[in-house]
Amino acid sequence: MPADLTKIALFKGLQENDLRALSARSAARALPAGAILIREGDPADALFVILRGKVKIFLNDANGKEFVVDIRSSGQYVGEMMLDDKPRSASVATLEPSEFAVIPRAEFRVLLLEHPEVSLQLIRNLIRIARGHNVRTLQDVHTRNELQLYIEQLKATRAEDLPGVRRWLAAKRWALVFLLVFAVLQYYFLDVLLQTMSLSRVTLFLGQ
Repeated sequence: MPADLTKIALFKGLQENDLRALSARSAARALPAGAILIREGDPADALFVILRGKVKIFLNDANGKEFVVDIRSSGQYVGEMMLDDKPRSASVATLEPSEFAVIPRAEFRVLLLEHPEVSLQLIRNLIRIARGHNVRTLQDVHTRNELQLYIEQLKATRAEDLPGVRRWLAAKRWALVFLLVFAVLQYYFLDVLLQTMSLSRVTLFLGQ
Protein backbone atom coordinates (compact mmCIF):
# COMPACT_ATOMS: atom_id res chain seq x y z
CA MET A 1 0.00 0.00 0.00
CA PRO A 2 1.51 3.41 -0.99
CA ALA A 3 2.53 5.64 1.88
CA ASP A 4 0.36 8.65 2.67
CA LEU A 5 2.70 11.64 2.29
CA THR A 6 0.02 14.32 2.38
CA LYS A 7 0.62 15.06 6.09
CA ILE A 8 4.39 15.45 5.73
CA ALA A 9 5.35 19.12 6.13
CA LEU A 10 8.40 18.72 3.88
CA PHE A 11 6.15 17.97 0.89
CA LYS A 12 3.68 20.75 1.54
CA GLY A 13 2.78 22.43 -1.75
CA LEU A 14 3.28 19.39 -3.96
CA GLN A 15 0.47 18.47 -6.29
CA GLU A 16 -1.49 15.33 -5.53
CA ASN A 17 -0.19 13.51 -8.61
CA ASP A 18 3.42 14.33 -7.61
CA LEU A 19 2.81 12.95 -4.13
CA ARG A 20 1.31 9.78 -5.57
CA ALA A 21 4.29 9.31 -7.88
CA LEU A 22 6.75 9.84 -5.02
CA SER A 23 4.81 7.48 -2.77
CA ALA A 24 4.85 4.83 -5.50
CA ARG A 25 8.65 5.08 -5.71
CA SER A 26 9.08 4.74 -1.93
CA ALA A 27 9.18 1.56 0.14
CA ALA A 28 7.36 0.93 3.43
CA ARG A 29 9.28 -0.18 6.51
CA ALA A 30 8.08 -0.97 10.04
CA LEU A 31 10.30 -1.36 13.13
CA PRO A 32 9.61 -2.18 16.79
CA ALA A 33 10.69 0.07 19.66
CA GLY A 34 14.44 0.06 20.32
CA ALA A 35 15.44 -0.89 16.77
CA ILE A 36 18.28 0.79 14.87
CA LEU A 37 17.06 2.52 11.72
CA ILE A 38 20.34 4.24 10.77
CA ARG A 39 23.79 3.44 12.07
CA GLU A 40 26.56 6.06 12.15
CA GLY A 41 29.13 5.36 9.45
CA ASP A 42 26.80 3.36 7.19
CA PRO A 43 26.33 4.39 3.53
CA ALA A 44 23.69 7.08 3.13
CA ASP A 45 21.29 5.86 0.47
CA ALA A 46 17.78 6.93 1.47
CA LEU A 47 15.54 9.44 3.21
CA PHE A 48 13.21 8.06 5.91
CA VAL A 49 9.84 9.77 6.32
CA ILE A 50 8.26 9.00 9.70
CA LEU A 51 4.66 7.96 9.07
CA ARG A 52 4.03 6.75 12.62
CA GLY A 53 6.03 6.60 15.84
CA LYS A 54 9.03 8.43 17.30
CA VAL A 55 12.81 8.18 16.87
CA LYS A 56 15.94 9.61 18.44
CA ILE A 57 19.04 10.80 16.59
CA PHE A 58 22.14 10.15 18.66
CA LEU A 59 25.94 9.98 18.71
CA ASN A 60 28.31 7.86 20.80
CA ASP A 61 31.59 9.22 22.15
CA ALA A 62 34.85 7.26 22.45
CA ASN A 63 33.69 5.83 25.80
CA GLY A 64 30.37 4.66 24.41
CA LYS A 65 28.36 7.39 26.13
CA GLU A 66 25.25 8.32 24.18
CA PHE A 67 24.44 11.94 23.28
CA VAL A 68 20.92 12.52 21.90
CA VAL A 69 20.99 15.13 19.14
CA ASP A 70 17.27 15.33 18.37
CA ILE A 71 13.89 13.61 18.79
CA ARG A 72 11.56 13.36 15.79
CA SER A 73 8.08 11.97 15.39
CA SER A 74 5.28 11.36 12.92
CA GLY A 75 5.26 13.88 10.06
CA GLN A 76 9.00 14.50 10.19
CA TYR A 77 11.92 12.73 8.54
CA VAL A 78 15.50 11.56 9.14
CA GLY A 79 18.47 10.85 6.91
CA GLU A 80 18.49 14.12 4.98
CA MET A 81 22.28 14.39 5.39
CA MET A 82 22.58 11.80 2.58
CA LEU A 83 22.72 14.64 0.06
CA ASP A 84 26.49 15.15 0.53
CA ASP A 85 27.26 11.54 -0.54
CA LYS A 86 29.12 10.85 2.71
CA PRO A 87 28.50 8.09 5.31
CA ARG A 88 25.82 8.57 7.95
CA SER A 89 26.95 11.15 10.51
CA ALA A 90 24.69 9.90 13.33
CA SER A 91 22.62 6.92 14.39
CA VAL A 92 18.82 6.74 14.58
CA ALA A 93 16.82 4.40 16.80
CA THR A 94 13.08 4.01 17.34
CA LEU A 95 11.65 5.04 20.70
CA GLU A 96 8.34 3.30 19.98
CA PRO A 97 6.91 1.07 17.24
CA SER A 98 7.32 3.11 14.05
CA GLU A 99 6.56 3.06 10.33
CA PHE A 100 8.56 4.77 7.60
CA ALA A 101 8.41 5.62 3.93
CA VAL A 102 11.88 4.95 2.53
CA ILE A 103 12.71 7.24 -0.41
CA PRO A 104 15.90 6.29 -2.32
CA ARG A 105 18.52 9.01 -2.65
CA ALA A 106 18.26 9.14 -6.46
CA GLU A 107 14.49 9.63 -6.32
CA PHE A 108 14.78 12.33 -3.67
CA ARG A 109 17.37 14.24 -5.74
CA VAL A 110 15.03 14.20 -8.73
CA LEU A 111 12.26 15.52 -6.50
CA LEU A 112 14.44 18.40 -5.28
CA LEU A 113 15.46 19.33 -8.82
CA GLU A 114 11.88 19.28 -10.10
CA HIS A 115 10.34 21.04 -7.07
CA PRO A 116 12.40 23.98 -5.73
CA GLU A 117 9.81 24.61 -3.00
CA VAL A 118 10.70 21.24 -1.44
CA SER A 119 14.39 22.20 -1.61
CA LEU A 120 13.63 25.47 0.21
CA GLN A 121 11.64 23.64 2.88
CA LEU A 122 14.52 21.20 3.38
CA ILE A 123 17.00 24.10 3.66
CA ARG A 124 14.80 25.84 6.26
CA ASN A 125 14.69 22.68 8.36
CA LEU A 126 18.44 22.21 8.13
CA ILE A 127 18.95 25.82 9.25
CA ARG A 128 16.56 25.27 12.19
CA ILE A 129 18.50 22.18 13.25
CA ALA A 130 21.83 24.01 12.94
CA ARG A 131 20.53 26.91 15.03
CA GLY A 132 19.29 24.48 17.67
CA HIS A 133 22.74 22.92 17.84
CA ASN A 134 24.31 26.37 18.15
CA VAL A 135 22.00 27.28 21.04
CA ARG A 136 22.78 24.01 22.84
CA THR A 137 26.49 24.57 22.25
CA LEU A 138 26.30 28.09 23.70
CA GLN A 139 24.39 26.77 26.72
CA ASP A 140 27.02 24.09 27.27
CA VAL A 141 29.81 26.67 27.01
CA HIS A 142 27.99 28.97 29.45
CA THR A 143 27.56 26.12 31.92
CA ARG A 144 31.22 25.13 31.64
CA ASN A 145 32.29 28.75 32.14
CA GLU A 146 30.15 29.06 35.27
CA LEU A 147 31.60 25.82 36.63
CA GLN A 148 35.16 26.96 35.89
CA LEU A 149 34.49 30.32 37.60
CA TYR A 150 33.13 28.54 40.66
CA ILE A 151 36.22 26.31 40.80
CA GLU A 152 38.50 29.33 40.56
CA GLN A 153 36.57 31.06 43.35
CA LEU A 154 36.95 27.99 45.53
CA LYS A 155 40.69 27.97 44.87
CA ALA A 156 40.98 31.64 45.84
CA THR A 157 38.81 31.32 48.96
CA ARG A 158 40.25 30.17 52.28
CA ALA A 159 38.25 27.51 54.04
CA GLU A 160 37.71 29.70 57.08
CA ASP A 161 36.12 32.38 54.87
CA LEU A 162 33.26 30.14 53.76
CA PRO A 163 29.94 30.92 55.56
CA GLY A 164 29.38 27.33 56.65
CA VAL A 165 32.90 27.05 58.04
CA ARG A 166 32.56 30.38 59.87
CA ARG A 167 29.34 29.20 61.54
CA TRP A 168 31.00 25.93 62.55
CA LEU A 169 34.03 27.75 64.04
CA ALA A 170 31.76 30.15 65.97
CA ALA A 171 29.75 27.25 67.37
CA LYS A 172 32.97 25.49 68.30
CA ARG A 173 34.26 28.58 70.16
CA TRP A 174 30.99 28.93 72.12
CA ALA A 175 31.11 25.24 73.01
CA LEU A 176 34.67 25.62 74.31
CA VAL A 177 33.64 28.66 76.36
CA PHE A 178 30.70 26.74 77.82
CA LEU A 179 32.93 23.79 78.73
CA LEU A 180 35.49 26.09 80.32
CA VAL A 181 32.82 27.86 82.41
CA PHE A 182 31.33 24.51 83.38
CA ALA A 183 34.76 23.22 84.44
CA VAL A 184 35.43 26.34 86.56
CA LEU A 185 32.02 26.11 88.24
CA GLN A 186 32.47 22.43 88.84
CA TYR A 187 35.86 23.03 90.42
CA TYR A 188 34.44 25.86 92.55
CA PHE A 189 31.47 23.87 93.83
CA LEU A 190 33.66 20.83 94.48
CA ASP A 191 36.05 22.98 96.52
CA VAL A 192 33.14 24.46 98.50
CA LEU A 193 31.76 20.96 99.10
CA LEU A 194 35.11 19.68 100.36
CA GLN A 195 35.49 22.67 102.66
CA THR A 196 31.97 22.13 104.03
CA MET A 197 32.68 18.47 104.68
CA SER A 198 35.96 19.30 106.45
CA LEU A 199 34.23 21.90 108.61
CA SER A 200 31.52 19.41 109.55
CA ARG A 201 34.13 16.89 110.64
CA VAL A 202 35.96 19.47 112.81
CA THR A 203 32.68 20.51 114.40
CA LEU A 204 31.78 16.91 115.05
CA PHE A 205 35.19 16.22 116.57
CA LEU A 206 35.03 19.24 118.88
CA GLY A 207 31.55 18.28 119.98
CA GLN A 208 32.86 14.95 121.15
